[in-house]
Amino acid sequence: NVFTSSCKEFQGGEVVLQDMAPSILQSILKYIYTEKLSLSLETAPDLFAAASKLQILPLVEICYRFLLKTISIQNCIGLYRLAQAYNHQALLYATMQLITLNFGRFCEDDDFLSLDISSLITILSSDGLAVASELEVYQTVRRWIQFQPTTGHSLLNELMRCVRLPLLTDRELVEVQLDSERYGDVQLHWKQLDSEERLLKSGGLRQGMSDELIVCVDSQMWEDQELQNEDFLMGSYDPHAERWEKLPGLKSLTHPACVALGDKLYVSGGICRNSYSDALYEFNSFKGQWTQLRSMSVPRATHGFLICNQRLYAMGGWRGFHEFLNSAECFDIAEQIWTPICRMPFALSRSASVVLKRKLYLLGGATGLLIYEVSTDTWTQVSLNNGFFSAGAVAMNNGIYVIGGYAEKRTREWVEGGLIPENRHCTRKCFFISGDGSMNEEMIVPKLPKGIANAAVVRWEKRIYVLGGENLTQCYKTIYYWEPGEPKWSKCPEDIPVSHEGVSGFGCTMLKRPKKEILSLFQTTSVALIGVVGK
Repeated sequence: NVFTSSCKEFQGGEVVLQDMAPSILQSILKYIYTEKLSLSLETAPDLFAAASKLQILPLVEICYRFLLKTISIQNCIGLYRLAQAYNHQALLYATMQLITLNFGRFCEDDDFLSLDISSLITILSSDGLAVASELEVYQTVRRWIQFQPTTGHSLLNELMRCVRLPLLTDRELVEVQLDSERYGDVQLHWKQLDSEERLLKSGGLRQGMSDELIVCVDSQMWEDQELQNEDFLMGSYDPHAERWEKLPGLKSLTHPACVALGDKLYVSGGICRNSYSDALYEFNSFKGQWTQLRSMSVPRATHGFLICNQRLYAMGGWRGFHEFLNSAECFDIAEQIWTPICRMPFALSRSASVVLKRKLYLLGGATGLLIYEVSTDTWTQVSLNNGFFSAGAVAMNNGIYVIGGYAEKRTREWVEGGLIPENRHCTRKCFFISGDGSMNEEMIVPKLPKGIANAAVVRWEKRIYVLGGENLTQCYKTIYYWEPGEPKWSKCPEDIPVSHEGVSGFGCTMLKRPKKEILSLFQTTSVALIGVVGK
């Protein structure tokens, strides 16, 4: 750095620090000699820049952490430029996340329109843009070109390659054609594409082009269905619209486990026509189709089921009445094969399962939890004071929220596969567990409105949702949600749409599904815009 470098410019006894205010240099010297530092929204960017120039890495880190806490819509573009100027990848990532998630609010600002071509291409090429329509990206390119009257047109071709033209609907194409006629500066190229060609040619959907739905996989969800009927359904709940819809389901399947990766839903095990199932299915929400994949090595129900690093993990559960399992296996989605993994320390069922920082957690079903380290294929057992089972859990805020379930009435009694069923009560209790498995009592989680076990518990955005469930005497069809920081749980106006008392023990997860306007583009072979080329 500037104090130890042997470079030629430092050997003359004097170094001129250009573009650095005296007050900034004084703050740096004070930090070096006293480790004291005063940061504000006004001084932090300049201190970050100066520390980066002088390679005072501890000071860079302090300034970065301060800036990270203060990123906002108002200062994000400036901080993005700052991170880019000094190649600070962590700050670049944080600012890029905010820009892509709030693209519609940024794209008309003068600061955004004055971005250099390289930065603009990086942003416009991102899959993470939260745009419901590709027309927003096209319009941004048009605005940027108009904002750069001397150089904009020469860069038009390069920028238009960032626009995923095959994703424009017929209505949106009318605007593009009108622009072409109005400005007379481009030629439009068209081609007939089927659904797969359109998806390939577009480069894929943007993040904002899909809705994140809560899907419930269980034929008990729809009592009016005959189990022999060919057309089975699963429920999907849109928390934004607070509306239920029906999607294609599986035949005669109850109590399965499910996880999702993007627009793919994976369903394993459960009970099918009174027999325990070893089946694995994949549902493609883009195509609306189910595919049966290679089966597990054994039938499983009430088992842990997770996805991590493009692999599915099926753990524990039972394969018959009181036939509990301590085996676990892993399915490689790319290779389409199951492989055994290290056996669990004991048989376990009715546990909640989550992924946190590439570790798999099985919570409850015993007096504690199990943590599986994927990289080393090892299990760690962590004890808790009280036993519980049939709870829900979600990973959030660098830990795990455990919601409801059945808890012990008195001192622990152990049976193979869990706790003695008679020694239980349905609890309202919710709590937070840190990554090491320890209870974190500083994180306050309000009690549920009533004792609920065997509910579907999922995370949607910053909320935790609890759907259905049971106590010792009845099932529920209510839906509650809570966001960290709120004092209590809230009830959704819509219940689960079942005609009977309620439903519990069903498979439930979050699934991305393309918006209807986007899906309509892929229903038939049709002519698509594939190029906008400057004249």
